[in-house]
Amino acid sequence: MGEQFRVDLDELDGVVRKLKHLRGDMDEPSQKVKYSTAIPKSAFGSSFDEAEKLAASHDKMQTYMTQVITALSELITDFGDKTERSRGAYEDQEHETKASMRQGS
Repeated sequence: MGEQFRVDLDELDGVVRKLKHLRGDMDEPSQKVKYSTAIPKSAFGSSFDEAEKLAASHDKMQTYMTQVITALSELITDFGDKTERSRGAYEDQEHETKASMRQGS
């Protein structure tokens, strides 16, 4: 006789809910990086050599942070989608197992 195991579908539902909530929460940091950290080039000045370098460094960091948040958001979405599909597969398998057990009775 094969070993039996059980997957707690309620726990998987909880993980899916938390990931969806987290995915929604990622909108705020994304918007903040894009709009709340913008500094106009004129704020860095114009009468000294480093002004352009400062502005370029700011733009580079803002782009980097946007990429990080986007990658993290995509990772959360991917993991959430896979978790949801796994949950569905486990539920399908549970139904199939119960149906085959009823047929065997």
